[in-house]
Amino acid sequence: MTTTTVSTVVGAVNGPDGLAPDWDAIDWGSCRAEVERLRRRIFTASRDGDRARVRNLQKLMLRSRSNVLLSVRQVTQRNAGRSTAGVDGQVALTSTTRAELAARILSGEMKTWSPLPVRRVHIPKAGDKTKLRPLGIPVMMDRCLQAVVRNALEPEWEAQFEARSYGFRPGRGCHDAIEAIFATLGSRSAQRLWILDADLKAAFDRIDHQHLMSMIGSFPAAGLIWQWLKAGVIDKGSFFSSEEGTPQGGVISPCLLNIALHGLEHAAGVRYERSGGVKRLTKRASPVVVRYADDLLALCHTRDQAEQVQAQVAQWLRPRGLAFNDDKTSIVDAETGFDFLGFNIRRYHGKLLIKPSKTAITRIKQRLRQEIRASRGSTALALIATINPIVRGWAAYYRTVVSSEIFAKLDDYLWRLTYQWALWQHRNKPKRWVTARYFGMFNPTRNDRWVFGDRHTGVYMRRFGWTNIVRHTMVAGTASVDDPALANYWALRRRRPRQLPLDTYLLNQQDRECPGCGEPLIDLDRPPQTPLEWEQWHRNVRVRTGRYPVQAVAPGRPDQIRRTITHLRCRPQPRSGNTTMHPALPTGLA
Repeated sequence: MTTTTVSTVVGAVNGPDGLAPDWDAIDWGSCRAEVERLRRRIFTASRDGDRARVRNLQKLMLRSRSNVLLSVRQVTQRNAGRSTAGVDGQVALTSTTRAELAARILSGEMKTWSPLPVRRVHIPKAGDKTKLRPLGIPVMMDRCLQAVVRNALEPEWEAQFEARSYGFRPGRGCHDAIEAIFATLGSRSAQRLWILDADLKAAFDRIDHQHLMSMIGSFPAAGLIWQWLKAGVIDKGSFFSSEEGTPQGGVISPCLLNIALHGLEHAAGVRYERSGGVKRLTKRASPVVVRYADDLLALCHTRDQAEQVQAQVAQWLRPRGLAFNDDKTSIVDAETGFDFLGFNIRRYHGKLLIKPSKTAITRIKQRLRQEIRASRGSTALALIATINPIVRGWAAYYRTVVSSEIFAKLDDYLWRLTYQWALWQHRNKPKRWVTARYFGMFNPTRNDRWVFGDRHTGVYMRRFGWTNIVRHTMVAGTASVDDPALANYWALRRRRPRQLPLDTYLLNQQDRECPGCGEPLIDLDRPPQTPLEWEQWHRNVRVRTGRYPVQAVAPGRPDQIRRTITHLRCRPQPRSGNTTMHPALPTGLA
């Protein structure tokens, strides 16, 4: 296909043929609005039980040019694995290759495409670096097609999913699950004080294909999903057929897992009072089940009820090819406490406290120690650039719970590590010389003369304790981003993301987009969900300052300085006049 043809196909989304804009000139706002509108229509039809209308709208979504363009953009520009190739070795890192990939899908290749095997790699487990977990990497075309299919399949099920299912769903996340637990156990008069802490054994790898396809039913792209499930894997050069499971790493895999586990609440005996709206009250004698992907908790009144729930759910899981991981499944009381999603949840004499788990604290200390030791011989500026995103990412994840004391202890631990690093750098210098060189009041907003920094640039190392503790506002009941009746609710929630460690004023001023490239800085419906994801986010953004002419400055800003949040790789475009842009490194975002 020629370049002219590609440009014409892509440009037809935003205007008549012949305008032929390049990939970077596409109106992404219009594309996003079109996809959101179709998702809402699918959601509404599914909630109303109009199955025929759901299928017709899903076919429309699968043919939508806006859906194709956004899916290609998500996979090739925004996803963390955009530079990782599948078995064909192909990636799409330029505007031309992205346009060509979109044009192939728009020309109807979805109908004739035969999925390729995924490339299996093994990565360390988060909780135990000595153990590995498999990760399947599809080829780029399969990833793009899966994103297209997910936009058609997901809103149908968003209208049906349980209220306390929080994993891998738009608008929901880990902190919603933690707040749901707090809402149940937080009161001194709480009744559900026995907890079934359960984990599913290799859930992604053991989903029964036949049962999953029976739940998907007559979905228009069901045949393509079946081919993905049966595509097989290539591990160390050898091909292995896939008789069960869906590969971790696939764009559509989390959605398929949620579909396979739909109905788990009812199987556990959860029953709700009849009530209108999205908020639903659990019956007094019923347990409460909180699930995040394949991790789940059942909050029960007695140990006998917890054992009964465990037996019922185990029987329900069997035809789905799933089972509990006995090594990670236990029944505990709230006074003993338990770990969930990296948090420790425990009642102390009737008062519930949620803190970072001991495992998470040990892990971050080990990470800091290893990174600082590996930085021996490098400059202070390089050390700060390495450590700051780690500190910011970890603090961002744990800032919604009781973390102040732990933040202070980690700051003390980090200071000792940096002090030892400085002494190692200058073994022949006295300690007073070393402290005078590397420690001082670098942060003008803090009255602290022991901040580690670089004297030449003024860049300083962040501290955990500088992150404010802010309670997360839990998503209401069954509320979904695809529900058109809740458009105002979600708009307000996005405008006030209090739980995010960002300058929300700047973020909203920029419409949450990078002024350099126009791409979203963060997807508030799918924000980072782990400390590592937050760390990666902070490594990719900067707060920059720009000096603007008087007419470009808002009233009341005589300093003629405007701050912007941008991607690390981007340079903001001035609004008018000559503008000098430079990174505001002293902010500590480095």
